[in-house]
Amino acid sequence: MPGPGLAGQAQTVLGPIAGEAMGITLPHEHLLIDFEVMFREPANGAERGLARQPVGLANLGWVRHNFSSNLDNLQLLDEVVARDEALLFKHAGGQTFVDPTNRGLARDPLALARVARATGLNIIMGSGYYVAAAHPPDMDRRSADDIARELVTDLTEGVDGTGVRAGFIGEIGTTWPWTDNEKKVVRAAVAAQRETGAALMIHPGRHERLPLTIVDFIRKEGADLGRTIMCHIERTIADPQVLLALAATGVRLEYDLFGLETSYYPYHPAFDMPNDGEGMRQILFLIERGYLGQILMSHDIAYKHCLTRWGGFGYHHLLVNVIPRLRAKGADDKIVQTLLIDNPRRAFAYA
Repeated sequence: MPGPGLAGQAQTVLGPIAGEAMGITLPHEHLLIDFEVMFREPANGAERGLARQPVGLANLGWVRHNFSSNLDNLQLLDEVVARDEALLFKHAGGQTFVDPTNRGLARDPLALARVARATGLNIIMGSGYYVAAAHPPDMDRRSADDIARELVTDLTEGVDGTGVRAGFIGEIGTTWPWTDNEKKVVRAAVAAQRETGAALMIHPGRHERLPLTIVDFIRKEGADLGRTIMCHIERTIADPQVLLALAATGVRLEYDLFGLETSYYPYHPAFDMPNDGEGMRQILFLIERGYLGQILMSHDIAYKHCLTRWGGFGYHHLLVNVIPRLRAKGADDKIVQTLLIDNPRRAFAYA
């Protein structure tokens, strides 16, 4: 099993590396993904033509506001684009990408390996299943044990005979209301974590109390909460007391939507998406209360409009724009190193 054999190492698509070699790490980015499963036809008939236009300057404002309603925007499938955009992160000082694209979202282990070779960056690939809409047609018939065995194979032998091994479990998708098949996948993911010692990353459904419900569920299943990452905190939790309750469980709290500078959130229109400034405020709030060691920061880029080629901030946004602002708000060198280097290493290197 990976845990004992990879102690202190992270499993990348090109093989294991020392945890210390991870360096500055983005813990949640999609380099190559087909996200069509999240497509939503525009409600306004006059806008339906925009849904199938290529992303460009003429429609960029509309796409930014309605990013899940443009098919082209939901597809990052060009390895050359992935290479060029990833190099911006490298040139800003970055060294490692964690890519949680999994089955149902066009995960491509060999393509990720090619991007890793072309850029010299470390890429750690995920394993598992996203939300119910992305599940395979036979998910009703599959058992939790079947799914767990598949996850363990991805981690220990490689994905689909490629020999390219996943380095963590996730992102495991849930929705609200939480479906039975999603619960089954989470149960399987915990079983795989217990067997391998891999990190577990969970995408919570869009309800403020669901992350706590998930933590209670996985605790009963025997999960290692210290090696469990709860994604998308800023789009899920607005109540500081709920946030502190989640932090007190010991799970890692991932603020992974930096650069999505719009308050309108098409997946959950009733929720006002916080901007980068509010995300930083919440992180500093957690740090002041002793939770620095549990915080992860990323962009969760899965759309063309987030890349520099289409007018976005790119994978280097955190390094060139956010961290200088965080420093100006009082974050010292120790805090920055903990957020960018130490916390991701502790999250993804095997214990």
